[in-house]
Amino acid sequence: MRRVVAILAVFAALWTIAVWLTDGFSLSIGGLRLSSSDATRPLIVTVLAAIAYLFVAGPRHTRDDAARVRQQLSSRRLAAALTIAILAIGITNNSWGAGASDSYAYVSQMDLLRAGTLKVDVPVAAQVPWPNALATFTPFGYAAVVNEMAIAPITGAGLPLLMAVLKTIGGQPAAFLVVPMTGALLVWITFLLGRRVQSDVIGLAAAWLVATSPTFLMMFKTVMSDVPAAAFWGLATYWALGRTTWSAILSGLAASTAMLIRPNLAPVAAIIAVYLLVADAHGLRRSLLFAAAASPGCLAIAAINNALFGSPLSSGYGELASLFSVRNVPNTLGLYTRWLMETQTPLVVAGLFIVRIAPLLGGVLLAVWALYAAYPAFDAWWFLRFLLPTWPAMFIGTAAGLVRLVGLVARSRVVAAVALLALGAYGINETVQRSVFTRDEGERRYATIAQLVADQTEPSAMILASIHAGSLRYYAGRATLRFDILDSAWLDRAAAWLDENGRHPYVLVEDWEMPAFRKRFGTNNQLGDLRLPPALAYRAYGAPDTVYLFDLRGTDRPTFAPPPIRNPKPLSPDAGGPPPL
Repeated sequence: MRRVVAILAVFAALWTIAVWLTDGFSLSIGGLRLSSSDATRPLIVTVLAAIAYLFVAGPRHTRDDAARVRQQLSSRRLAAALTIAILAIGITNNSWGAGASDSYAYVSQMDLLRAGTLKVDVPVAAQVPWPNALATFTPFGYAAVVNEMAIAPITGAGLPLLMAVLKTIGGQPAAFLVVPMTGALLVWITFLLGRRVQSDVIGLAAAWLVATSPTFLMMFKTVMSDVPAAAFWGLATYWALGRTTWSAILSGLAASTAMLIRPNLAPVAAIIAVYLLVADAHGLRRSLLFAAAASPGCLAIAAINNALFGSPLSSGYGELASLFSVRNVPNTLGLYTRWLMETQTPLVVAGLFIVRIAPLLGGVLLAVWALYAAYPAFDAWWFLRFLLPTWPAMFIGTAAGLVRLVGLVARSRVVAAVALLALGAYGINETVQRSVFTRDEGERRYATIAQLVADQTEPSAMILASIHAGSLRYYAGRATLRFDILDSAWLDRAAAWLDENGRHPYVLVEDWEMPAFRKRFGTNNQLGDLRLPPALAYRAYGAPDTVYLFDLRGTDRPTFAPPPIRNPKPLSPDAGGPPPL
């Protein structure tokens, strides 16, 4: 009975945390559907089971059980359990698809790489009469190829390359496991780094703080490069702290991959190379081996940039000089500091202790902060994602600094453990308060909307869109035209030209995009006020806005308004084929 109520208490506690963290979840196993949306009920079960355990066990058995648990639950086992839990949370809450901007660029780039190219030819741009034609056919996440009527992804090739490997092995859904898997890797490598520079306990505490960080939890469930880049820089740092020839080579290979994933962090490799040079008597040899192993990533980035955008130092984002500027530092640094304090408490300042206890980790932390301090600031807290490569170093420093501080004041390991657990609990609470894990359809709605549009339009249609311009191409196989770039005087004329040339014109617009559309086109175009009855009106499950499809030819047909699709199938739909451009 003692064991039964103890197991029940632990299971109910884990259930409570899962519901609290995800704001409720549902699982379907065969014909059985299991859902939970209220953390209060499992919490009550947890408390009652704990009380029952204390009553049944008594003081003597409680002490014996506690000693037995402490003996079995080593730091390594707890870190492994935490890593597995993070992997499960990432897969359960995965986006499983391409959405807007960057995620579309990564997913479509994956398929381009599998086809052996990074260019998308857009010959129609040379035929249309309106100004700035190629730009209007360029979805978010893409840019014009230099001296060609073609476009290419502006995102780093590393993440799409990893996704392409997994897609080749396991099909479309497997590609979307890269980010959850590298999220789990980041938690595990933080533990390994912590135990290498301090102790198992510090490594476990740092892994806990990474795993409960709102920024990390925000980014490891969608197709973005921040978490994979952080994981591979963590690997590069861990192997650089080794003392063998192979550790230097492995560090270089990890750095090469990290640079392919996020090219603008290439200077971090220089920090590692310098550390290896001065670390020991064999530093020169190990530093050269590291540089040789890291060079393929640098050379690949330079070759891609030169082939697509005209210079090794130019990307689709623009020239380096236009992206990084000392003038950005005060504003960007101020925002990052404020967001970090809000999401992690001011105790995170203790992370600077890493500079003293692990110079390499401190150098990586300072280098990443220096690079992104000069980058333009974006006004949303989750742009702390740029700094995720510093999370292992920062939280190892935080854990070590707090343990040192508590040791000086209270001389109690229990107080230090409670402080670190509380800091992680604060991160979980912030994650919930900031609605990181929502119960709506999330990024998957882009694929749902694209499939609905495909059912309502001809394969030769041309759809004027903005935020959906990429996902419509990927999932519906429909050509798109950016209405937010189209000249304000050209809506009517562009629709007429498209119609005359066999490209049935439509507009896909969300509620929140409607005012900007009407402001842009309402004055100079009869179609600009979008007073037509929509061909499609759909609000995804849990979404705040409705998306509308308007037929610009004015074809009279009833509006198709399907109900929200709560559990769309399949979770990860296949691409709809390349659109006719």
